[in-house]
Amino acid sequence: MSRWRSESALLTRYLGSGVLNTVAGFAVIFALMAVGVSPLLANIGGYGVGFVLGFVVSKKFVFRSDGHFIGESMRYLAAFLTCFLLNLLVLSLAIKQQHWNALLAQLLAAMAYTSSMYALTRYFVFQDKNLEHAR
Repeated sequence: MSRWRSESALLTRYLGSGVLNTVAGFAVIFALMAVGVSPLLANIGGYGVGFVLGFVVSKKFVFRSDGHFIGESMRYLAAFLTCFLLNLLVLSLAIKQQHWNALLAQLLAAMAYTSSMYALTRYFVFQDKNLEHAR
């Protein structure tokens, strides 16, 4: 398989897993709110589930890594926090400095998060030497 096709396959699995993760996270948020949990705590719960699900699906399905669980999970946490902070920075700059509409700013921030998280999970988190078989 060509390098471009291999990378396309990884990216397709990554984006597909992101859709699953988003649906699951919102399901948890809305379910918790439906039983009376505050929106803030429900949001934390949803993102917590999304974080765990995102790591597991990325490790097992997207990148099919056989790397060390603890090391990869710590790198995933670092990548998540880095990308989330980038998301907040882009959002803040788009709204406060560029005076963008909030919805457009959210979309730009989400694109920054998604693309940077892909790069970090691809090249930093899952460093398994056998990653070639994942393509």
